[in-house]
Amino acid sequence: MRSKVLEIIGGMAIALVVVGMVSSYLLVNFLMVVLPGFGDSVYREASKGPYDMHSLIRMTILALMMVVVVYFILWAAHHSLTRMSFLKRMSFNEALYGVFQVTGHHVVFNLLAVALLLCSLVLNMWVTAIHAVTHYSLTSIEALSPEIPENTRLRLKVDFYCMRNADDFYYFQRKLQVLSKARNVTLPDFDLL
Repeated sequence: MRSKVLEIIGGMAIALVVVGMVSSYLLVNFLMVVLPGFGDSVYREASKGPYDMHSLIRMTILALMMVVVVYFILWAAHHSLTRMSFLKRMSFNEALYGVFQVTGHHVVFNLLAVALLLCSLVLNMWVTAIHAVTHYSLTSIEALSPEIPENTRLRLKVDFYCMRNADDFYYFQRKLQVLSKARNVTLPDFDLL
């Protein structure tokens, strides 16, 4: 029984790591190409700050832990029902019906678990993109601060907090690049991961 539980938990952990590490970069870019609203929401929400981002990640981890706990409960129910059917000397048809009933719950729960994993993956990619935009923008403004007037620095911050969509971010990024070339300042690279 212990080995089965370890198999279930280990399998889900490996799946999370593999899917998260291998697919996140490709899926972020794919979603930004296919769903323009996804990219827009990333840039629109970029000024929310780190506390909201951390709470989103905590909610995702809590949801995934609930998946593991409920999966274990369903597996234990399936195991105990199978043993009880033999102890009570149920007929074969009754035992088979009980096993199929619990297994059916397993199938439904597996589908819900996969949907939750995909949603959490998209949520974490969204948070990663928000963090990348925020970090790039604020770090670039700080790098330019010694070389530009105070009113220009404040204007850049206003532009950052007023970003509504991807076009605003590209315009803001272009403005930063023009200022950096004029002042001979090296800006950080923009990377989603």
